[in-house]
Amino acid sequence: MGHYQNFKSVIYCIAQSMADVTAEDLQTQINFFQQYVGVDKVYLEPYRDDLLVSRKQLSMCKKLFAENGIEVAAGITTTRSNLTADDSKRQRLFNTYCYTSPAMRQHLKDTIEYIASQFDELIIDDFFFTQCTCEDCQAEKGDRSWQDFRTAKMVEVSRNLVLDPARTINPDMKITIKFPNWAESYQETGYNPEIQKDLFDMIYTGTETRHASYTDQHLPRYLSYSLMRYMENTAPGRNGGGWFDPYQCYPIDCYLEQAYLTVLSQPKEVMMFCWPSLYQNKLVTPMKLQLTRLDEMMSKTGACVGLPVYLPHHAQGEDHLEDYLGMAGIPFEPMPDFPVDQSAVFLTAAAACDPEIIATLRTFVNTGGKAIVTSGFVRLMLGKGLEEMTSIRYRGRFLTADAYHYPGEGHSTRFATACPDVIFPLLEHRNNATWSLLNASHNDLSTTIFSIDTYGKGQLYCLNVPDDFSRIRDLPQPVLTAIRQFMSVNGIWLDAPADISLFTYRNDTVAIYSYAASGAHPETVRLHVRGNAEELLALEPETTTRGHRLLPKWKTAEETVFELTNDPGSFRFFRLIWNELPRTN
Repeated sequence: MGHYQNFKSVIYCIAQSMADVTAEDLQTQINFFQQYVGVDKVYLEPYRDDLLVSRKQLSMCKKLFAENGIEVAAGITTTRSNLTADDSKRQRLFNTYCYTSPAMRQHLKDTIEYIASQFDELIIDDFFFTQCTCEDCQAEKGDRSWQDFRTAKMVEVSRNLVLDPARTINPDMKITIKFPNWAESYQETGYNPEIQKDLFDMIYTGTETRHASYTDQHLPRYLSYSLMRYMENTAPGRNGGGWFDPYQCYPIDCYLEQAYLTVLSQPKEVMMFCWPSLYQNKLVTPMKLQLTRLDEMMSKTGACVGLPVYLPHHAQGEDHLEDYLGMAGIPFEPMPDFPVDQSAVFLTAAAACDPEIIATLRTFVNTGGKAIVTSGFVRLMLGKGLEEMTSIRYRGRFLTADAYHYPGEGHSTRFATACPDVIFPLLEHRNNATWSLLNASHNDLSTTIFSIDTYGKGQLYCLNVPDDFSRIRDLPQPVLTAIRQFMSVNGIWLDAPADISLFTYRNDTVAIYSYAASGAHPETVRLHVRGNAEELLALEPETTTRGHRLLPKWKTAEETVFELTNDPGSFRFFRLIWNELPRTN
């Protein structure tokens, strides 16, 4: 029995931390992690960056971990710093391999065979890519794009240098490929989840977001949830877990939030990288407490649900827009295949990478579907058939908005003025052919930021987003609330400031998390529910029956509204209790 019911707690042990450690020191380190984390499993790395751990040392480490009730698997980081005879002509970022080099290919094959002789399970760290542009790579690439060359090359490498050699040595070996957190760039470096998911026994997901403002990648924190859900939909049942690290995580909440959102996505494993970086690190000292609380809560939730986001394999465009919106309170369920069996779909510019997207979209909406497309998608698809479905046109102009008008009760309109400047693409539309539901303006010029077109039996909505996605949080709260309502899941939406996420689950359970951003403070949150709800049951740790009851703040004929307060850095779970039979989710 592990420390947690819903997931395994895992730490990755790099080769450099295990190569010379004594049994006494390793036991001391194990004691620390069992006290503050509760470790169920480790991935023990025999090789990283030219360091190969001896069989004797691996045997000692494996034995000691087992004696402490910790499951052991292997890991590998496919990097090599030492130069080969022909390496003077190569430039390799991060010491990744050049896979046209015979010497490097043989080196990887030999290393994999060494590991397979001692372990039954292996995970590959996320340096399993190539960006080499040497003359050998150029010659083999030919007239293909680097994307096409590298995605095909890494499939060949997966088969011939990893999977086949490992299984020849150890037919029972299970091998997992970890996909990094930079999903929008996979195809440029050879990651190919569309094919590799079927080659490997399992996949794994990078969920590290660190400090979004002060790192090279600028990843919104919601990615720790959304990328896990995307990978689960990529390989259902075979997404092994989420993997995050402590680097550039300040304040401490930036580190813990990676764990929270990973757990909220319902992983099999929660992996912390890495053993030497975490040992005696204050960042991990709250982890066991928080994982225990989350574990108890996740036992009360159903399956994750959200507004489907179609992100085709090898796609890019409006990168991470869904994550910025997720941090503004809209729950998403990203997926690599168009959700033809769902009633609604959200399409960003990434969906334009699908050459059949317009035909698919027209069929989906024509037969009764609800599609929400972004201004980025519209700008790419006008002239390619989208004009059949909307009167919106874009002529290269922008509007710097400082005022908004949004729907009020009934058919009334309300106004927000003197707001921070936010720049929108100026989308033109023909009145009464397309109708604007939400508008941004400056002086007497306005642009739609949420509009509707009817097409066949369905509806096509357009969400106009700032080119700077981070400015979404600068929109007035009533405007954000209107967008949340238009994009609601299961008839549930938030009325709250930005920097809060809503997570929806199938058994009428919801979770909310308020991000610990600079200047954060307790916020009043109103949860809107379409229908006649009796109460909102607050689920608390160690509560197996009924927790604190919240009665409605008010009701209308169409909805019930609950009010609560949430602290920054805090997650809360609730279950809706109905006057009538629960809705079918």
